[in-house]
Amino acid sequence: AFLVRDFLSDASYRLAFVLQLAGMFFAVAVFYYGSRMVNPQTEGLEGVEPFPWLLVGIAFQLYFSTALYAFAAKVRSEQVMGTLEAMLVSPTPTSIVIFSSTAWDFTWGGVRLLVYLVCAVFVFGVKLNVVSPAALLLGVGLTLLSSAGIGMLSASFILYFKRGDPVNFLLSMGTTFFGNVIIPSKQLPRAVQWVSDWLPMSWSLKVVRGTLLKGLTFGDVASPLGRLAILTAVLVPLGLVAARIAIRKAKREGSLVQY
Repeated sequence: AFLVRDFLSDASYRLAFVLQLAGMFFAVAVFYYGSRMVNPQTEGLEGVEPFPWLLVGIAFQLYFSTALYAFAAKVRSEQVMGTLEAMLVSPTPTSIVIFSSTAWDFTWGGVRLLVYLVCAVFVFGVKLNVVSPAALLLGVGLTLLSSAGIGMLSASFILYFKRGDPVNFLLSMGTTFFGNVIIPSKQLPRAVQWVSDWLPMSWSLKVVRGTLLKGLTFGDVASPLGRLAILTAVLVPLGLVAARIAIRKAKREGSLVQY
């Protein structure tokens, strides 16, 4: 029901919906021609051509940002429309409400990701080399779940303090700069290269780029997958607990609709 509702809402603005799809093609074209200025021998590309290296990094950073911001944005939207209280005082379990409310955001993010890859393959001739689809899907799933845990913490912050969470912006920008998204960590000053090794996005991109472009197997990416699994096991329950605490406080104070 959440998925259908949000899809109908977005699709009702037909021109904007179509323009978004067209804009994705032009974004891929920008990445392609921009990457032609990069030396393929640049240290840190790990044998991958600049265009697919850059495209995968930016595409998955956008998906990461979706998971990071979707929960907080949905909470604020439902507060403004006055529908948040009706949902959260219903007998539906809180966890179902929280995850279902962002179902369309994750689905649309997946569609965007697919459009980027389809354009790259069929228009710009990128060759994918997927040997272990299971490792690829697991890496993507763990990335989204761990990011969703952070997103739920952000939404809980809004419910509890009635203010936007400034941490997400810093996390998103820090990940973009240090996380091997656009700039290989080997190109950063030596004194800060170690930061990349501690960022989940770096682990995710090792899995995704390796299994999507380099033909790596499950065993080759076992280490970053293990780190992502541990992070997910910590962040998702933590996010759900924080959301329950924030919702319980808001119900007790009658402040679910305040923002």
